[in-house]
Amino acid sequence: MVPDLRNYALMALALLVVVLGLSTWEYRRMFKATDFALALQNNAIKAQNTAAEQLLKKRTTERDALQMKLDERAAAQEKTDEKAVAQIGADDKQQRAAPVRVRVLNCTRDAGSSGGRAPGEATAAAGAGAEDSGAASGVLSKAGARRLADALTEIEMMSAAYSSCRANLLIE
Repeated sequence: MVPDLRNYALMALALLVVVLGLSTWEYRRMFKATDFALALQNNAIKAQNTAAEQLLKKRTTERDALQMKLDERAAAQEKTDEKAVAQIGADDKQQRAAPVRVRVLNCTRDAGSSGGRAPGEATAAAGAGAEDSGAASGVLSKAGARRLADALTEIEMMSAAYSSCRANLLIE
């Protein structure tokens, strides 16, 4: 008796169909699990993107508000600086238009014994302000007045710049 090959071939074919069916079912189950995990990840990413968008909007609004405050302070400081520069310019014109008067003090109190007098004579005046009782008045030359006005203008500009910077530092 010869074994019937047809029966064995049919059995092998049936076994192959069962194996293919089971593997297809397993692949389908794996696909569903992967698809579910991917959907969960996509939902988590969408939630994270939404939260990031909201945080970005909030921080942008805060930044814009702070920038607006800084711009307002800068504009106010510029106005203050412009007023100071205008005032300095007006003062400079006024000082340049008027003659500069100076007092020349009597230098005997500083001379001491080197002035040709005895040390006791230089300190003979006793009252307050008595040292400059012999002071004289005069008008500066045009060149001297111009140099003095330039120096005063420069001092006023530096003072205004210092005040402006100091105000900024104290606010911050």
